[in-house]
Amino acid sequence: MIFATDNNGAIMKLYAAIANQSQVMLDSAKAGNWDELCAAEEQCSRLIHELQAIKEAQQTELNEKERSQHIGYLKKILADDAAIRDITEPRLKQLEEFLRAANNSQKLSNSYGSN
Repeated sequence: MIFATDNNGAIMKLYAAIANQSQVMLDSAKAGNWDELCAAEEQCSRLIHELQAIKEAQQTELNEKERSQHIGYLKKILADDAAIRDITEPRLKQLEEFLRAANNSQKLSNSYGSN
């Protein structure tokens, strides 16, 4: 295994940035700001791709402090993700029902014509 402390610093900064973005996503979901949630999700995705690229380019081994921080970031990201799902899943079901009703209405209108 290659030890690369320079990459470790970049990796830890990216984990911190991802954790911060997950907080932005959670705050946006709580506020019902779906546009901001989508934008934060896109930024988070870019950060994750950047992290993956660095990790693929060179194997790194985290020291004890970094491992502890890494675990903390992962726990926060996972907790935020679960909280976001708790907020968004009921909203998505409402949207599905609305779209289904609109689709049924359109089918009826097409079948029987609208006067």
